[in-house]
Amino acid sequence: TLAVIFALPYAANILSSVGVLLAEVTGGAVPRAVAIWVMAFFLFLPAVIGGWRATVLVLALQAVLIAVLLPATTGFAELTLGAPGFLSGGLAVADGILADRIPGVIQFSAGIGKDVSQGGIFTTVGIASGALALTGVVLSPGFLYLGMTARAGRAHGFGPVWLIAGLACGMLLLVAPFLAARLAGGIAPLAASLAMIEPFVGVALVLLAVVAGQVAVAFFTTSGTILVTRELILPFVLPGQSPRQARLSARVALAIAFWLMAALAVFAPLTCAIFATLALPLSVQLLPAILGLAFVPWISRGAVIAGLIPGALLVFFTEPPGLILFEGLFLDLPWGRWPLTIHSAAWGLVFNVAAVLLVSIFTRSGAERSHRQRLHDEFATTWPTDFGGRRARAAKWSLVLIWAFFAIGPGAILGNTLFSQPIFADGEAALGLPSLWVWQILFWLIGVFLVWWLAIPARLGVTTTTGIRTVALADDAAGQTPGWIAAGLARVTGR
Repeated sequence: TLAVIFALPYAANILSSVGVLLAEVTGGAVPRAVAIWVMAFFLFLPAVIGGWRATVLVLALQAVLIAVLLPATTGFAELTLGAPGFLSGGLAVADGILADRIPGVIQFSAGIGKDVSQGGIFTTVGIASGALALTGVVLSPGFLYLGMTARAGRAHGFGPVWLIAGLACGMLLLVAPFLAARLAGGIAPLAASLAMIEPFVGVALVLLAVVAGQVAVAFFTTSGTILVTRELILPFVLPGQSPRQARLSARVALAIAFWLMAALAVFAPLTCAIFATLALPLSVQLLPAILGLAFVPWISRGAVIAGLIPGALLVFFTEPPGLILFEGLFLDLPWGRWPLTIHSAAWGLVFNVAAVLLVSIFTRSGAERSHRQRLHDEFATTWPTDFGGRRARAAKWSLVLIWAFFAIGPGAILGNTLFSQPIFADGEAALGLPSLWVWQILFWLIGVFLVWWLAIPARLGVTTTTGIRTVALADDAAGQTPGWIAAGLARVTGR
């Protein structure tokens, strides 16, 4: 389900936004629908010709292009357009929203659509729960599939440390605020202003936005389609196919998926925008399952399922799809989206974890526990971690929790005034920079070190193919078609 949500409404929503942008910057010369169909076709080509490997290589080249264009266009705009910029004018926000400070630890608001949060929704709990929602990208089926298909070695460590935590986060933190301040009127006006000075830079800004959208669309559509085809269609619906037939089936599935995604982007952009809100918070609900698979053997399958049900329901009813459906059919709910400025991902995960812990108390032992323990023993043998002794392990994870508390948690509110109104001085310090921005840069630097510490010395980002072997955990269920698939096939084939 998550793979389909990411591949269709989530990707279609992004593609629709890119189509709107191209129609705007061309003054309607390239209609939105034409832009969407053309981009969908050319994103489909590498996937259908070279499969997953070709898609990943194309996305890697596009990522390099983004890494070049973002600082280049931003630097050119700062050098040529003059004031007002980020340092002089700050970020443009709506009235009543704080642009350079966090509006408290929590706001007792009924949620978006029901109440207005004073200063904005991004309180410290809003930031922390929003960061939790972003982990849905890492927990999404496509990203997990990317990890499964990556080459063994230190790639899992190098990518998160230096490319994501280092380069990507650093550019978003150091460069993006300057560009965001210039984008107060939108991308099209800024691109036009830059094009009057240098046409190539104006085109580069538009290309930056288009390529960023294409990366997400191609990644989630291709990965979701391949996952559904390999794990669902080929084993259970079309079993026994030869490798050549399997490749043809995958190509047909990719063609159908890209066509459906483009059709949704063209004809149902509002519906896509509504259902796309479920993708990330629903992915976060997979966290107990991932922890049970890799780290915590006493989390049972029944506990995971019992946690997913209330977690998904809480997400559904704190996001637009659930609110619109319930209030359209029954009566108005007392809350809106993200009540108490807490993201729906956190609301769902709280009830999810509570149910997992409760059910795990009664399902800690049994035959299923022995299967789980075999898998964890295999992990410990094949992919050993190196946290040191008990005290070293406690120290490392405690340091991570302390960093999270001050960087994205309640302690981040100290960054509002720590550098502009230091407690050891009587007056204000003339930094010329927002105190909160300095605070974020400091904890970004510390965070890169922490990610490196966990990924490389602790070996969480190091994989090896040495000693890998097949582990049969449930021989009695192997090869059996799930009942709902068998029933659906019987209806179609008349058997």
